[in-house]
Amino acid sequence: MIRRRLYVEERVSRLAVWSLRTAVFALPVTLIGLALYLVEALDFRSAAYTVMAGVAVAALALLMALAGFVVIWNEGLRGLGRVLGAAALALVLITPVAALAAFSVGLPVMHDITTDTEDPPQFVTLAMARGRNTNPLAYAGDSAAEEQRIAYPGIKPIEFDGLPDDIYTALMRLVAHHKWLVIDAVPPRGGIRDGRIEAVARSMPFGLRDDIVIRIRPTANGTRVDMRSLSRNSDRDFGSNARRIDTLFSELSEAQGRPRR
Repeated sequence: MIRRRLYVEERVSRLAVWSLRTAVFALPVTLIGLALYLVEALDFRSAAYTVMAGVAVAALALLMALAGFVVIWNEGLRGLGRVLGAAALALVLITPVAALAAFSVGLPVMHDITTDTEDPPQFVTLAMARGRNTNPLAYAGDSAAEEQRIAYPGIKPIEFDGLPDDIYTALMRLVAHHKWLVIDAVPPRGGIRDGRIEAVARSMPFGLRDDIVIRIRPTANGTRVDMRSLSRNSDRDFGSNARRIDTLFSELSEAQGRPRR
């Protein structure tokens, strides 16, 4: 007599299957947006839209995973591993964007910060090297100056008793230390002209390019240093430009052996 075994096939939750597929699809969409921006195939805004599309798909996958978990719990279906995998992958994509949004709350929508709002340091070489789809280099004027004064009251010029050439040399060391890409460097030559350092830096969290110009100006009592840091593509810098200026001026003051006022 042939014995027959009875196999009871456990059904797999379709929500579990599709939540994982959706989360997997969201991953390359998000990474492609970031990769194309890093290789300069997309401008920042287009890359941001692509990343946000990927995050939106990830959010949909997370909702499907939660719904799938409820169905599995109530009906005893298979697919718990898929649900957990989809939720984990979706959260990996969603969490950085959510954290960035929370971090940006309260920060001004600014992208051009300068220590001299009346006579901002001017870009010369970078003005010719930047692409057409970038933020303008012309300073926005009184409205931007007032907004900066309220948001970052500590961003001011700094003065030293030292010679312009010595301050210029110290600044070049600090720029090299921060690994900023120097585009042009004009020494003050004994104080007969303004010194100028133009460089490009990458800012967090997306590696956005920021353009920097530092002006070393001789004064009757020594040297005055002004700095301008401007985001190349984004209209929001998440405070990175102000932090960069504040950090550099604090390091320069320490290198010159005097407290920053």
